[in-house]
Amino acid sequence: MTTTTQRAFQRCYFVYILSSLSGTLYVGLTDDLRHRVTLHKSGTFDGFTKKYKVDRLMYFETYTESKVAATREIQLKKWRREKKIALFATSNPKWEDLTPEIFQTIGIPRSRSGLQKKQQEQEL
Repeated sequence: MTTTTQRAFQRCYFVYILSSLSGTLYVGLTDDLRHRVTLHKSGTFDGFTKKYKVDRLMYFETYTESKVAATREIQLKKWRREKKIALFATSNPKWEDLTPEIFQTIGIPRSRSGLQKKQQEQEL
């Protein structure tokens, strides 16, 4: 009998705060932070962030439960600007773009893995 070992991937959800150079803030939710930030930076993510050039990652939180992440996103969106800034002021006091950090620390997203592509092809 042949057994196949598959590596299990833990799906992650990210609640994040972006800023423009002028200080406009945006709170979002995604399961692929690197891809989403890339969309914001390239201007291909239509809407508020494209209109106001909000593309600098200031802060993010990671969750394993989608409902918990969605609840947190809603919570942060209701916060006043000052409270959002206070959330990331200690970890990012200079308002530096954290995008380079996520490209170094977050592994290959599940949607980009060769294993998942192979599984999708087999299902078709």
